[in-house]
Amino acid sequence: MVLLQRFLAALFVIALLNACGGPAGPPPTPTPTPRELSTAVGQATQASQSVHFRIALSGRPVAIDATGLTVLNTMEGDLLRPDAVLAVLSVTLGGAIAELRTVSFEGQQYLTNPLTRQWTCLDEGLAFDPAVLFAPDRGIEYLLQEGFAEVTLVGTEDLAGRPHYHLRGTMDGAQLQAISLGLLGAGPVAVDLWADQATMLATRLILVDTATDPENPTTWTVDFSDYGKTVDVRAPVQCP
Repeated sequence: MVLLQRFLAALFVIALLNACGGPAGPPPTPTPTPRELSTAVGQATQASQSVHFRIALSGRPVAIDATGLTVLNTMEGDLLRPDAVLAVLSVTLGGAIAELRTVSFEGQQYLTNPLTRQWTCLDEGLAFDPAVLFAPDRGIEYLLQEGFAEVTLVGTEDLAGRPHYHLRGTMDGAQLQAISLGLLGAGPVAVDLWADQATMLATRLILVDTATDPENPTTWTVDFSDYGKTVDVRAPVQCP
């Protein structure tokens, strides 16, 4: 009789647990919000020691000189934290494609003459400096943490065989003007961001400068790759 009572009691406990969904486990991990995801991407990307980047411009042309004759097409190079950059710019100069090389090192920017290919030292603010675009206190990665508004999660997409978060939102034009020498941010900028789901490192950033042209707005496509690569940045000449 005692064994039967124990058996029935055990059955009752099992039935009760099944009715309640089984024994209580650990609470579920909360799903990060899109804003939390963008912050994590900005932090992870900013924490990288180095990265290769390529920036391609499309839509309404962007002139990088006062005359409007020199139009920026692409920029490709390497960033070494915190502020060293070497890059090659492809520009259209008077209808012909030309190549400029630039180096940013220890707060000084250097640029080659497109005709003589000789290096010259530039005063601050005289030319677009890609190092400022990635400045730790105001650059792109900082804005992903502090200046990415109306962020939504579009979904998870495959890039190069790896799952990526796809986030969408906007950035303030004035903040982008401050890091692009006024080349980007004529108005609010629409932003699409892709980041590796496992590493949270940014892979692609598309910035649409919506106020430049209602039908063909200037669009900056920024691709990141080769995180942690060895980068050697030196001053190409001695400045006076």
